[in-house]
Amino acid sequence: MQHKKLHIDENAKKLIKKCEDKEIDTSVMGACRVLLEEMDRGEVEFSDEKYDESYIEMAQTIKPQDVPKVLIMAFKIKGRSKTEPELKIAANRLIRAIEAL
Repeated sequence: MQHKKLHIDENAKKLIKKCEDKEIDTSVMGACRVLLEEMDRGEVEFSDEKYDESYIEMAQTIKPQDVPKVLIMAFKIKGRSKTEPELKIAANRLIRAIEAL
């Protein structure tokens, strides 16, 4: 079964740009770690992307420049219909944290 491509709306693009341009504070980094850890527990995979490290490894070594990539993952998770509630909550938390910057 093929997954549909993520359509990123203008608000999402603005948030991605915002986290690329701003200095990221620790609350956003924490939200990224939580999302990546939930993704690792839920064994989430994106058919259109492959990563060199596991989500838990990404969570342990995350840097501010990784935040836009994790934010895109959050939007993908938010757009999925069959996703664990904990994962959707973590994705929404990250999105809200970046909106608050």
